[in-house]
Amino acid sequence: MSDHLTEEEQLENLKRLWKEYGTTVIASVVVATAGYFGWNYWQDAEQQRLENASNRYEELVTAVGSANAPQADDAEASKATVSHLSEQIKSTASDSAYAVQGAFFAAKKAVESGDLTAAEGELQWVLANADSEAMKEVARIRLARVLAAKGDFSAALNQVSSEPAAGFAAEQAEVRGDILRQNGDSAAALTAYEKALESLTGDQQQRRMVLQMKIDNTKPASSEEPSA
Repeated sequence: MSDHLTEEEQLENLKRLWKEYGTTVIASVVVATAGYFGWNYWQDAEQQRLENASNRYEELVTAVGSANAPQADDAEASKATVSHLSEQIKSTASDSAYAVQGAFFAAKKAVESGDLTAAEGELQWVLANADSEAMKEVARIRLARVLAAKGDFSAALNQVSSEPAAGFAAEQAEVRGDILRQNGDSAAALTAYEKALESLTGDQQQRRMVLQMKIDNTKPASSEEPSA
């Protein structure tokens, strides 16, 4: 009899606990289940999004390759195709490396077709959206050249006047020298070229030769004449 009453008491305790906590348990199970399926859905959607971006990027690379072929003579159509594919990637995967590389390709095609404003826009997009400091530095250097080509030397120099990302000191100084020389400031250009030469690291003999040639061509004529 004692055992039977104990079972009834246990049953009553279970009923009381279910009444008090049953709703919470069910809610927890529902939340956990929804979270599990929601996470899986998000992962599937994310994978599909990046796969679509990858496919568009492959199309873009193919379009760029076709445009560089000897038989391709419609530069404007090529630029439009590359720009369209780049915009598709940006609209769906702006946080991906595909979008950044696509913008670089679009900027290159825009420069080749003479549309410096479009090239500037693409490079500004990279600066605003790229996560990598190296990619941002590449964008700044290319943007500086585009702005200089547009005649906006002040804005161009602003792009290459701050502390460069690691590994870009020589390239930044060289571009600054090119812009200064283009703007008629040979003395400042010479200083920039010399800094670029000093900043080179490793075995870069060809670049050293190019920079030395720029230094020699920028020096005042009198400084190259032997003293009497």
